[in-house]
Amino acid sequence: MATLARRDLDALLRFVHDASTLERDAPVIPEIVAWLHRLVPGAETAKYCEIDWDRRRVCYIADATEAASDLPLDEVLWEFRHQHAIGEHFRHTGDLRPRMMSDMLRPREWRALDLYNLYFAPLQYELKFGLSSRDGYTKMFLFHASRRDFEERDRLVVELLRPHLQRIDETFAGRRQVTADVPLTRREREVLAWVERGKTNAEIAQILWIAPGTVKKHLDNVYEKLNVRTRTAAVKRLRGG
Repeated sequence: MATLARRDLDALLRFVHDASTLERDAPVIPEIVAWLHRLVPGAETAKYCEIDWDRRRVCYIADATEAASDLPLDEVLWEFRHQHAIGEHFRHTGDLRPRMMSDMLRPREWRALDLYNLYFAPLQYELKFGLSSRDGYTKMFLFHASRRDFEERDRLVVELLRPHLQRIDETFAGRRQVTADVPLTRREREVLAWVERGKTNAEIAQILWIAPGTVKKHLDNVYEKLNVRTRTAAVKRLRGG
C-alpha cells in the first residue's frame, strides 16, 4: 500500500487551503493545474478538461499556463473515443476515482491503438480522474508522461485531493445558481449556496476554510440585503419566492 511522506502531506494541506481560498472566477484555473502538476512530479503534462460529448465541444480546458473555452472537439478523439480504456471505464461504471492506463491495458496494447498513435503519442502513460457531472458531460484531470509510468504514490495524492476538488466545483456551481436583484458578494453567494444544501455554519466554515463566526457574519449581511430573518427565507427570496 502506498504511503505519503510528511512533506507530501504538508503539500496536500497547502493545496487544499490555497485552492479553497484563491480568488477566481472558475473552479479550475491554470494556477490550480500548476499546483497539481507539482504534486505529481512524474507528469510531463497536466491539464483539466470539460467536454460536452453531445455537442462535441470542449467547453473548458486549462493547463499550467493558459485556459480556453468553447473549442471544437478533435475529430480523432471523437472517432476513436471508444478506444480510451479509462474513459470507457468511467462511462460504464460511474467510478471516477484515479486510474492509470496501465490498470486497463498492457503498454503494448495501448501503443497499438489508433487513438494512441494519432492523438496521444508519445505520451504513453496516463493518470486520470474525474469529477461528478451530468450525463454526456465530463470533467477530467489528466496527467501524461512518455518516459515512465505513474506510481501508486501519485494515485494516492490525487485520490486524496479529488473530494476537495469536487467540493470546490460544487461551491462554484452553487454560486453561479444563486441569482438575485441585490448585490451579494462572491463569498455571500457561496455561503448561501451551501445553506441551500442544508449545511450548518460549522460545516460551511470547514468547506470554505473560514471561521464559523465569519459564516455567521456573511449570513447576517445576506439577511440585511434580502430583508429576511432566517436561512430558509433567504434561500426562498433568491429563488423568487
